Amino acid sequence: MFFGINLSLFAVCILLVLGRIIDMSLASLRTVYTVRSKPVIASVLGFIEAFSWFIVVKAALDYVIVNQIKDTLLIALSYSLGFSIGTLLGCFLSKIIIKTKINVHIVLSQKNEDLINVLKENGFGQTILTAQGSSKKETNLIFVETDSKNLQSLKDIIYKYDKNAFISTHEVKEVFGGYFANNK
Repeated sequence: MFFGINLSLFAVCILLVLGRIIDMSLASLRTVYTVRSKPVIASVLGFIEAFSWFIVVKAALDYVIVNQIKDTLLIALSYSLGFSIGTLLGCFLSKIIIKTKINVHIVLSQKNEDLINVLKENGFGQTILTAQGSSKKETNLIFVETDSKNLQSLKDIIYKYDKNAFISTHEVKEVFGGYFANNK
């Protein structure tokens, strides 16, 4: 007995949690690769995900059937805990493993040549337009294409020179032509 739980039930619960963490992490990654049009990687992850899910469910069902368990609350809780932790882990892993290209729109609070020069010095290619906001004051609208790994650095530079800049980001599936640096 372990905390009043039969050791074999405890082992099955641990297997369920770990197995669901693995298969749900893979599910999250598979989904991202599917959306990013990477079918081969998504298929391989899907195979491993389905296989691990089958092993986990088989272990749980075997334990319940062989031991004629009526109260399956611990098994259900273990399954659910692994599911939620795996989903969370999968989200974190996808941000680390899968780098995305992003389009960043920057609306400056006022024209700022210093910021434009610093962005260029730091390898950020940019398209600059003159714009006018609701204040009727002329400003710059800057478009930057970069990798998601560079976003924090880009934001730090922007806010250092313009604390009131408006920044929006959009994921980009593909980039063709132009200047696209792999910063830092």
